[in-house]
Amino acid sequence: MMSKVFITITIGAGLLLLPALLTLVCHWHWQENQLTSLNYFFYLCTQTVTRPWGMITSLLLAGCLYCFRDCRAGHPILLVLVMLIGVAGGQAMKSLLKPHFAEPRPYVVGIMKELRQPAEFFYQQSKAQRQQIIRHAAASWPKIPPWQLAHWQNETGFSFPSGHSLFVASWVLLFYGLVNVKRYWPVLIVVTLWAWAVMWSRLLLGMHWPQDLIASVVIAWVISVFLLILYRRYCENRSQNNFFQ
Repeated sequence: MMSKVFITITIGAGLLLLPALLTLVCHWHWQENQLTSLNYFFYLCTQTVTRPWGMITSLLLAGCLYCFRDCRAGHPILLVLVMLIGVAGGQAMKSLLKPHFAEPRPYVVGIMKELRQPAEFFYQQSKAQRQQIIRHAAASWPKIPPWQLAHWQNETGFSFPSGHSLFVASWVLLFYGLVNVKRYWPVLIVVTLWAWAVMWSRLLLGMHWPQDLIASVVIAWVISVFLLILYRRYCENRSQNNFFQ
């Protein structure tokens, strides 16, 4: 059973890596003039993870995961604890790693190149000053819609790893580890498509590089494997104890 959990979670992680790997294979990179009619749709996908909507998304996913979970021997409080540690643990790792690697976002690199300044200059400023620099970018990039500029102004931090991608990867891998794949495979398809849309939106909106997404999936995979193997072992031990009582 433990090997089955490991394999299922690993397959889920492999699927989550596809958007980033495809961009690397195709040599795709973000450019400020790459605007399509679908951009706003992907922006809305990003908003499902951005505060405060991310809290609502978490509640909905937690409810679905509770209903579709395969291991019914586990105590509900323990299941909630697993979900909290899985998602919050990833976000804590993101907060620790971002200032350590201090990688500039793609849109920051583009803006500072336009201003003939190094990207490091942007991060030496206060958040208010960074937002002012982004406002000035509107003059050079008139095709950038106001909602995208507002999104940039709201997220002026570092790039590596992707917090949004960590969020969706953590939830999706919880589904892969806890849901009966044969019985509820449509549920796994839906959450995987949602994750792909969010992860692609981070690339399309100039928020992240492909390696940011890859690192986020790997971090979520490590946390999920550790948590879910422990949880499954607890469920099995409890079932065996109940059987012999």
